[in-house]
Amino acid sequence: MYKSIFLIFILFFGTTAYAEITSVLKELTVTELAQLEAGGLILKTKDIKGSPWPEITLYTLVEATPIEVMGIFSALDYQKDYVPNVIKSKPIKHLSPTEVLTEYEMHVPFPLKNALYTHGSIVHQYNQDYELSWYRVESNSTDLASGSAYFSPYKKITIFRYISYIRPKSIFGSLVKRIMFRDVQNTILSIRAHIEKLKKENSPLLYKYSGFISRALQGEFVYKESIEQK
Repeated sequence: MYKSIFLIFILFFGTTAYAEITSVLKELTVTELAQLEAGGLILKTKDIKGSPWPEITLYTLVEATPIEVMGIFSALDYQKDYVPNVIKSKPIKHLSPTEVLTEYEMHVPFPLKNALYTHGSIVHQYNQDYELSWYRVESNSTDLASGSAYFSPYKKITIFRYISYIRPKSIFGSLVKRIMFRDVQNTILSIRAHIEKLKKENSPLLYKYSGFISRALQGEFVYKESIEQK
């Protein structure tokens, strides 16, 4: 079932990672791994023909378990409380226990208007590894948006790979490309810091949202109550 979803995802959105058959570690050199272990962030880009923005891939290490990192990263009703520039994140519909539509509002720097968009996200598990993939449903600011966040155990912590491709609607998209690079990196660093803070504090949020992942994979509609709230 999940493989068929992936094939549809690739056909329509053209970018994701075959994470279930490609080890994240094989994508990194010894030097890059050392940089990650020193607290650094690895940024790689891939130009997309006809698009002002490239596909972005980021790697970092997070001092928490893969399911804990996955749980907080994919906490759809909680993202607005800690992800920079996200003003609204509201789950609105379950397509399946592991696939949810979420409405977002994100602050975007001038001269662009705030981004209003709905994304679909899908939870995946591959043995000890977890992945959240997402795709654009509708948006006032993008013609195309897709990506994935992949979490794999590494030396008792987690290696986190983030892939994102966005094709902006506005002619101003190319003018704010440098800002986009900076903001994406700062966002990933902020997410890492927040998860590590929760881990250090033994926050119940880690247990709550890790549980969401396990329960969704077992067939539970974990955002049903949140969706029903007006």
